[in-house]
Amino acid sequence: MNNLISKYKMQISNDKRNLFGKFTIFILSYSLCIISFAGCGNLPQGRYGQEAVKIAVLPAYSTAVMSARYLPLLNKLSRETGFDVQYISAENIASFGASIENSEAQLVLCDALTFLTLQKTKNAVALAIGRDQNGSTETGGLIITSFASYAKGIDNVSRLKSRAVCCAFRQSAEGYLSQAKYLFDRGIDPERDLRVVTVGQLDRVLAGLEKGDFAAGFIPQSQWNDSLFKCYKILATGQPVPNWVLTSLQGGHTEMDDKIKDAVLALDPAKPEDQKILSGLTLFDFTDASSADFRALSETADQVKIPY
Repeated sequence: MNNLISKYKMQISNDKRNLFGKFTIFILSYSLCIISFAGCGNLPQGRYGQEAVKIAVLPAYSTAVMSARYLPLLNKLSRETGFDVQYISAENIASFGASIENSEAQLVLCDALTFLTLQKTKNAVALAIGRDQNGSTETGGLIITSFASYAKGIDNVSRLKSRAVCCAFRQSAEGYLSQAKYLFDRGIDPERDLRVVTVGQLDRVLAGLEKGDFAAGFIPQSQWNDSLFKCYKILATGQPVPNWVLTSLQGGHTEMDDKIKDAVLALDPAKPEDQKILSGLTLFDFTDASSADFRALSETADQVKIPY
C-alpha cells in the first residue's frame, strides 16, 4: 500500500513538472511570436498601446552583434519619446530593401552610401549623423591583411593585384567605397585589377582572412580595435566618407521625426548610460546631418563606378 501511495505521489510530481514545462514552452513561443511580429512591422500600434515607430537598421554585422549594438539605443528612444520604437532588420544586406518595404519602416539607421540609395528611391531625408570625439562627421575604411599573408609578401596595396580580397558588400561607404577610392587614386581599379569577393557581413571578413582565403580585406575604421593588432596588419587607410546616418522616409518634418531626432541629438557622452550606448555604436555622439557633405560622396561613387 505504501509503495502504491509513493508511486502515485511521484506520478503527480512528474505531471506537475511536465505541465510546467509545457506552460514555459508556450510562454516562450508566444513571446517569440510577439517579437517576430514587432520586428516584421506587423503591429500597426505599439505593443504597449503607444504609437509604433519602426526603425530599420542596416545589418552590417551578424544579428547578435547588431542587436547588442542597437537595441539599447532603441530602448532609450522608446523611454525618451513615449513611442514604441521597434527594431526592423533583415537576414542580410541584400534583403534590407525588401525588409524596409515590407515593414513600412518610417526611419532608417544606415551607412552613407545606403542613405544615397534611399534618397534616390524613397526621397529619404538625413536627420542626424554620427561623429567622433574630434567632432568630425567623417569616418573611413581600412585595407588589412593577416600576419600570415604579410609574411608572404602582401606588405603594400600594389601586391594585391590579381589577388582575392574580400569585403562585406560593395554598396558600403566605409566597407568598400572608401578603400576603392584610395586604390583608384593610386592607379588600381578594384573591379579590374583585384578579385573582389563579397561575404555578406563584416564579421565574415576577419573570418575569411583568418582562414587564409583572401590576401586582404576591407573593413570600417570603427571595426578596428587593439586586439586586432595581434593578428592583422593595416595596409592602408581609405578615403574619408560620411558616418552612419539617421534617415527619415517620411519627409523629415513629422512630429515623429522631430521627437526621434531630438532624442538622438540629446544623447550625452558625459552621462554613463548614454556613453555606453554611443560607445556600442562606436560613436562619440550625433549631430544635425545638415553638416555632412553627401554630394562629394555621390561624386566619389560615380568616379569608382559603384552603383547606388
